[in-house]
Amino acid sequence: MSMLDRIARYNHDARSKLDIPKLHIKPKPAGICDDGQDRRLFSRQRDIMDQILSPTVRHFGFDGAGNFLSSRGSAPPRARSPYHLPSYEPELDWDRDALLELSDQIRASLQRTKTAHPHADKLSAFLEAALRDSELRPGRPTLDFETIEYARLDKLVAEVLDLAETVSVPSSHNLHLVGGAGKGATGGERKEMEEAVPCLSRYRADMANAKALLRVWRRRFREPYFMMDQHRAALLVGEGRLKDVSFNSSLAYELGKWCTKVGPPISELEGNLQFDPGHWWLNITCAERDGIVDSSFERSTKGRYGINTLPLLTGHEEMMRPNKYKYIREGRARDMHIALISQVGRQIRVLRGYRLKSILAPAAGVRYDGLFTIRQYGYRQDSKTGLYRLELTLERVPDQKKSMEEIQSIPRPSQLDDWNLYEKLEGGKIKLVQGDTSYLEWKLRLQEEKIDREDWRRARLFRASFSQ
Repeated sequence: MSMLDRIARYNHDARSKLDIPKLHIKPKPAGICDDGQDRRLFSRQRDIMDQILSPTVRHFGFDGAGNFLSSRGSAPPRARSPYHLPSYEPELDWDRDALLELSDQIRASLQRTKTAHPHADKLSAFLEAALRDSELRPGRPTLDFETIEYARLDKLVAEVLDLAETVSVPSSHNLHLVGGAGKGATGGERKEMEEAVPCLSRYRADMANAKALLRVWRRRFREPYFMMDQHRAALLVGEGRLKDVSFNSSLAYELGKWCTKVGPPISELEGNLQFDPGHWWLNITCAERDGIVDSSFERSTKGRYGINTLPLLTGHEEMMRPNKYKYIREGRARDMHIALISQVGRQIRVLRGYRLKSILAPAAGVRYDGLFTIRQYGYRQDSKTGLYRLELTLERVPDQKKSMEEIQSIPRPSQLDDWNLYEKLEGGKIKLVQGDTSYLEWKLRLQEEKIDREDWRRARLFRASFSQ
């Protein structure tokens, strides 16, 4: 070998030692992410969050494509790697009212059917978007404490995780074994087995995202996150549903110990515009504060707006046919709503309270159910007991803003949150002012009434199932 050949070979070996070997990494398929979750499950969710985020902002994706996250500013012009997130931090604009509506819808489904159907896609999209927001902006995510508190997102995440503890879900391995063993199954059974696997994958992804989001929020907000209900209770009294309503232990009224100041009269036109069917209050005193009735007693009144209103807070109600009901009440002569004799054939506003034994009664509080026509009025006295019995036939006025089916979904989960805080607040007041004995008696009475109402409702629904 010549000298030139040996020098060339030496230089080649030296360069080979200095060269950095190139790694040939095969890119991952677009449908699979680092955590092994199949992102194709979320391909249908790209536009779901448009209803939650402000519709006036520009949409962008983490890969530069359109997505359900909203940006307040455009990205700086720079080259993007297909395997890396952009270095700038997006600013999202969350719609609080849309988030509250979404939270109520999903929580109502979870409580009613133990599933998020038909809002499962929205739940998956929200959990992924909220978690991605925290990952992209670890210092200052756009989903702030006030939005979480207002939209009850902490309750939503907690109920999603509670569902995971109460519902037993088979493993995907067992489902595959069932599918393999079910070669002789019918086409419908085989189809159900095949559909169960992706549903299970999405369920597990939702649970994982919910757990991660809960950890992020607890670590980020710390003590205020655990004190959120106490803060909500303070807002409830100061500027919420109990505004201008105070507790008065000296009142002997059996439907409550709350009072309010009477406001100035308002025109009938303003009264008609203020209340829509489905309007909900914590108690009859809150309804008096807003002027739909003129007292906290269970009697027919004209209220502040000069419109007749009948609160049905006790007694029971039977359905005669759709939109036609018979209200029955027993008591003293002054409890018979005698003033309604002159209102037969006329329209009247009807409020229903949670203590009313009726399949239409709200689960809590007092609700305005719309206009009803009084079709028949009558009462008689029992000669043995001396008690009077009122029978009132009511027919709902057609073509109102909300049907009775829609109204029966009220109170919503967020309103029931306020009801639970209200009961705790009332119990605390009774315990503080009247002592432990009065508090235990109050607590026992509420529990007995609740059991009695549930038994009554169960019996009526059982009887109705045979008449269909």
